Amino acid sequence: MRRISSLLLLLTLLSRTPAPCEAPTLPVPSVSIIEERWHTAADRLASHWNNPNDVLTILLIIGGDIVQKALAQLSGGQFVPVAFSFGWVSYSFNALLLSFGDGALMPTIIYPSILISVCSGYARPNHSWILNRLLRGVEASLEPLQAAFCVSVFRCKPYDARLHYDWLWWSGVITIIIQLIIASVPFALENDWTFLLAAGTGISLSLTGGALPQWRKEKWGARIDDRSSSFCLTRGNGFQHVVVICNDGRGCLNLEDLAMPRRYGCSQGCKIFITISAMLWILFLINVAGLRHNAWYLLAVGFLGMVQNMSAAAVLRRPETVGMPLELVARISDHKVMQTLMETERRFPSVGAALVNTFFPGEIFEDERRFWTSRRKVPKCDRERIESVDQPNEECTAKAITRSNTHGRVPCSQIPTNVTMDPFMSQLPYLPSRRLTT
Repeated sequence: MRRISSLLLLLTLLSRTPAPCEAPTLPVPSVSIIEERWHTAADRLASHWNNPNDVLTILLIIGGDIVQKALAQLSGGQFVPVAFSFGWVSYSFNALLLSFGDGALMPTIIYPSILISVCSGYARPNHSWILNRLLRGVEASLEPLQAAFCVSVFRCKPYDARLHYDWLWWSGVITIIIQLIIASVPFALENDWTFLLAAGTGISLSLTGGALPQWRKEKWGARIDDRSSSFCLTRGNGFQHVVVICNDGRGCLNLEDLAMPRRYGCSQGCKIFITISAMLWILFLINVAGLRHNAWYLLAVGFLGMVQNMSAAAVLRRPETVGMPLELVARISDHKVMQTLMETERRFPSVGAALVNTFFPGEIFEDERRFWTSRRKVPKCDRERIESVDQPNEECTAKAITRSNTHGRVPCSQIPTNVTMDPFMSQLPYLPSRRLTT
């Protein structure tokens, strides 16, 4: 009986059909509610684009490094046309940190390079922002080289403390004038003077920040050298360009002084000025955050200034605009680095000898060794003349070269590099360029 009842119960359960699952009913929004939500989102987006004051506040605290490089490019005089832009608030605090820390406002060098003295052959790392930009400018001025190596020889003209106004300097002046015109539009249309006041305050703080004497002190912190000297500027072994700068004793900047790492330190007056300037920029940021309408005018002013700052920071200027007027004397290139150095040595004695250890730190062939050995004695060493003024005609002493028969090569370090040129290389006879065969 139990089995029969269990079977009947199972049949009863199987005979029942399951009830269909009912989906939950969701409230269907009406057309009016959809239109209301759509108009609310559109109104918020339109309100944000009509008055982007929140974005303007954020933009004012970015781009401080761009402002620093623009100031390094155009600074040096009493009027530095670096326009007001979004990065000035950030730069003011960076300058405050630098003034109480390292005491240097000039930006650090991104691309390393070395400065080699032709007289002593001593190579030192270059820490000068001006020399680094000078090397970049010479490299950019050359067309893509078909040769493997190029040596550009320049004659340094006397140092001129007066600023040379190029198109980059005048672009800053024109940008400032356009900024004032844009900021005066609300005052002319709606009698709203707040934007003109904000733009005028930002431009005034920018101009006073660039007129600090500390910029000139760091930019041209070197002695005026009235003695004959020559230096080679290059990025080192593996690069294609070498810039040779010759000073014939007419009052040029001492390049070794420029290349040395110096800690100038800001004076107390400079620190106080930078501190007050940072506080004023904070007040300026607070006032800009309170603008509730027509923020596009100030946004256009800042965007125009940002374009000018980026141009000033990136564009490579001519050497005379940075206080180092140069005149191109010769340009030597070849498909072989050693052949270029040999030809440079023939035309400009001691220059190739000063560079050979940098580009050939290992061993060289026997015929190359004989060439550099034959060029080791050049009279009237500039180094001896500088160290001993009473004996200007003392000849350089050459180091003895020890022979080495290792695979027909000799260590390049045994080649003497303490030889230099006569008072100036342009006084030597011109030797036409020719390809050497080894």
